Amino acid sequence: MSEIKKLLGKRIREVRILRNLTQEDLSELTDIGASSISKIESGHFHPTDENLEKIAKALKIEPYKLYMFNHQKDTRELIEDLENILKSATDDEIKLVHRVVTSILDK
Repeated sequence: MSEIKKLLGKRIREVRILRNLTQEDLSELTDIGASSISKIESGHFHPTDENLEKIAKALKIEPYKLYMFNHQKDTRELIEDLENILKSATDDEIKLVHRVVTSILDK
C-alpha cells in the first residue's frame, strides 16, 4: 500500500467527519459504493480522477486540498520542519515567529 493512498484516505476521512457525514452519506452523494469509500479511506484503493472530483464536490473542498497532508505528520517531523524553516529565516522573521508562537502558547 503506497503512502500517498494512505494519506489521501486519511484526509478524505478527516474532511468527511468534519462535514458530519457517514461513509454511507458520502456514498449517496457521490454514487460511489460505500465499500469503495471504505477502501479509499483505509488506503487500500485510490480513487479515479472522476471519483476524486465527486468526493471533493460532495465534501465541498477543492480536489487539490485533499492532498494537503502536512498536518498529519508526527511531532518529530513537524519539529524538523520548523527547524529547517528557522535556519533560513532572517532575524526579523525569527522574532516574528517567536512573538506569534509565544502569543498562541501564552508563554
